[in-house]
Amino acid sequence: MTNSIRMGSLVQYAAAGVRNTHYRTTGSSPLLSAATTYTGTTHRSLLQRSMSILAPSSRLHSTKDNEASSSSIQSWHFTTCTKSSTTTQSILLSPHDARERIMRGRFGIHKEEARSSTRRIFSTIARGGATTTTTTATDGSFDANEAIDNKSGDGVSKKTEIAYIAVGSNLGDRFVNIRNAMELLESYHLGEDGGGDGSSERRPMIQIRHTSHLHQTAAMYVTDQPAFLNGVICIDTTLSPHELLVALKEVEQRIGRDLKNGIRNGPRLIDMDILFYGVVSPPGKKHAEENYDDGNRSGSNHEDVPRSGGCILQTPDLEIPHPRLEEREFVLLPLCELDQTVVHPIHNVTLGELFKRWNTRERQNHATTSTSEIAVPSPPPPPRAVRVLPLPRNRMLFLNETLVMGILNVTPDSFSDGGRFDFELGDGSRSCASVERATQEALQMVTDGASIIDIGGESTRPGAKEIHTQEELERTIPVIQSIRQVSDIPISIDTRHATVAKAAIEAGADIVNDVSGGTFDPDMLSTVAELKVPMILMHMRGTPQTMQGLTHYRNNDVVSDVAFALLERSMEAERAGIPRWLQVLDPGIGFAKDLGGNLQLLKHMGKLRELVGPFPLLLGPSRKGFIGTITGETEPKERDYGTVASCVAAVCRMNPDENGGSSNILRVHNVKGVKQAAMIMDAIRQAE
Repeated sequence: MTNSIRMGSLVQYAAAGVRNTHYRTTGSSPLLSAATTYTGTTHRSLLQRSMSILAPSSRLHSTKDNEASSSSIQSWHFTTCTKSSTTTQSILLSPHDARERIMRGRFGIHKEEARSSTRRIFSTIARGGATTTTTTATDGSFDANEAIDNKSGDGVSKKTEIAYIAVGSNLGDRFVNIRNAMELLESYHLGEDGGGDGSSERRPMIQIRHTSHLHQTAAMYVTDQPAFLNGVICIDTTLSPHELLVALKEVEQRIGRDLKNGIRNGPRLIDMDILFYGVVSPPGKKHAEENYDDGNRSGSNHEDVPRSGGCILQTPDLEIPHPRLEEREFVLLPLCELDQTVVHPIHNVTLGELFKRWNTRERQNHATTSTSEIAVPSPPPPPRAVRVLPLPRNRMLFLNETLVMGILNVTPDSFSDGGRFDFELGDGSRSCASVERATQEALQMVTDGASIIDIGGESTRPGAKEIHTQEELERTIPVIQSIRQVSDIPISIDTRHATVAKAAIEAGADIVNDVSGGTFDPDMLSTVAELKVPMILMHMRGTPQTMQGLTHYRNNDVVSDVAFALLERSMEAERAGIPRWLQVLDPGIGFAKDLGGNLQLLKHMGKLRELVGPFPLLLGPSRKGFIGTITGETEPKERDYGTVASCVAAVCRMNPDENGGSSNILRVHNVKGVKQAAMIMDAIRQAE
């Protein structure tokens, strides 16, 4: 580094315990004053050595030194002085947020040493017009060159940081725009050459860890424009904050956004903002999803540890955390879906608490006001965010109401309606009349209120044998094609086979519904990921032939066992390339559950919802054997009343989500009866 380096701005990391110390640099470089606080013998050394990186010719003087200490949030004031201007920035930083990143033992520092003495400064430096970020730390044996060497030749830190990015679109096929942007982010590389170290292999600079679910929201600020599709992604990145900002803007341009002439807050093909950067867990502890990633199913004994919200950065072109985060439902809601325990580093409260405050403000803003003795209602509140499930061809399912999925089995041996359409003739040939009857049945279910038609060509009743995939294809594909010619109703294919799933989607289906949760066919998850369609992941043990002998659960807690098994399948699907916003979870009523297990699941759907989080849940109790056991009804077709009762009772055990919606799908044979019951149930649950 040379004296030609000029300091841009300083992002601060301090540690717990404070020492009121005023530092000022003097010399030919811009002046920096910092009213800071920290404890330990290395506070002077830290700033001195960090300053030597920022401005080698500067001198550091301590003007005040006392032993006062505190664990509260501290105010940091940074003043950058040049010949023409003076800029002061005031930032709040909790000791907790400052300490946590150090505790991970970065920069080759032993964790135990880090706990007592390590301090860190995160500095943004302007180098010949290009902004990069340098990270430095000291524990008494600090080497300033290590901070420089910690970066590869292309200017990218070798260390990986966790960041949260907001994504949104309100023009064209909004989901495709977001999906394409994600693919471009994961293929992004800084510069044209390889990894920066002479190797030809490029290292990934951005990797998507998790996604929230997607929400449709009304536009803010400039309201005369189409509704937005919004979500949040959690990424691993080796890019600095400013480099990440450059990457986001380059991707936006490649998608087609006009960054120069577009209307501020106006319609846009894609919009991406950095919300948090450097999110970490407290030392020695793991957050829930990290435990799940490690395969640790600790159940209800798991400690849900809050995460630090990471760094605070304030520069003319970038502020982290995002300065308007707390006023935007379309950001807070998906953030809470990812992790509501993240602590905002400025407000020092969790995201869950910030969202509660937002909800409280909204209720107060739209509460009834009084004029004299007459109550005058305020204007109706703006539309709330609605969770959606994106589908092919620019369509989506809205999950603010309970949806009904109609069952269309084109099998000769399903337990309830097998052979209903006489699909196979005696010589094994297909009957055109049977395809027509199946199509008419599907259209009738649409008229009765079905939001999805689920088509299955293989029976998965207890004891059913596996059939050849070719036979399954011959049963299902003609029906899908026939329905698609006359209706755009969303269609799901009920199959355990990847080849059937692929053929069905190509024939016009929209969703893959796998009763094995992707465990039966090893190619299923990767196939669905390539198809880029939603997937229903059901909990099941064994196969239809063996599952009824696998009904014992640890501690007789079927709810917790099923919940964590579903989360494991969800994470496996996400690792395969199926984002969370394309996933639906199904606890598998009647699959590897005895009477007590089924009733326990239905009774404790609230607990299941709490454990799995905001995933859409599908329930399939329709005409199942447990209803017959309780009612004495031996004929499955006569169990519709029991089906309605089980659906209503189960959903009512769950509280509506943050926006009063349900995010529930009911898979049933008798669509009309369950749809009417669901409409009344939703109206009652959402009433004031």
